[in-house]
Amino acid sequence: MLQIQLGQDREVDPTTDPLGRDHVGYRPGMTEQEAWTAGRGTWVLKVDRALAQDEIQIVNLDGTVLAVGDILGVTKTREPGRYAIDGNLKLGDPRVGKPTATPHKSRNSVAYF
Repeated sequence: MLQIQLGQDREVDPTTDPLGRDHVGYRPGMTEQEAWTAGRGTWVLKVDRALAQDEIQIVNLDGTVLAVGDILGVTKTREPGRYAIDGNLKLGDPRVGKPTATPHKSRNSVAYF
């Protein structure tokens, strides 16, 4: 599993964000779709390790699962060395809203389990 830990929510310029987002990071009350949009990119990651995983789990700093998805691939972004995860969000996954079974121990936002 690839796990992405979101930091605090912040505004970004959608004209310069590689995914056209206006916010990135975690904020209380966000939907699974919002967590997926915020969490799927853009990251410095090891492409081969990311592609070896079947699933992505997006968590907040407290370790609560915000969204779960299947990994189908990665896309290189216009930011050098950064990638976005391509996949399918698993809406309604029973792990959403619960503590992750694999706590994120790294200081990095990206972890591989």
